[in-house]
Amino acid sequence: MNQALAREILLFEQETSLWILVAEDDPDLRRLLAATLRRDGHQIVEARDSAELLEALASTLIEPDASPFDLVICEQTLPGIPGLTLLAGLRGRDRATPFILITDEAAVRARAERLGAAVLDDLDVPAIRAAVRRAAGIGPVND
Repeated sequence: MNQALAREILLFEQETSLWILVAEDDPDLRRLLAATLRRDGHQIVEARDSAELLEALASTLIEPDASPFDLVICEQTLPGIPGLTLLAGLRGRDRATPFILITDEAAVRARAERLGAAVLDDLDVPAIRAAVRRAAGIGPVND
């Protein structure tokens, strides 16, 4: 069996289905993120702005049988409240939910990393998959 095929089989066996909140106002990017993650077997909730993101997060706190999200993927320039502010708010409330922030700003990247978030500035499919694996602690991080 060739190494690439063996590696793909190993990744498939190690994958875990995650419940992921994707917050991105650009409909094309949001569809790319959601489609990629759904193909990988994850359950996705989509948010177009910070109000929808906060509503989705709040529903996990107040609904009786709701589980918290396994991962939040959020862009920095999300309409309403910036992604970094949302991340800081979660951390300030002792929520250790894995978080991936999408930004290309160096200062924002540094602060997000200090708060324990992964940061993406390139949204190609291998980068998305690697960041999800890294943030959720599943499987190898290289594609």
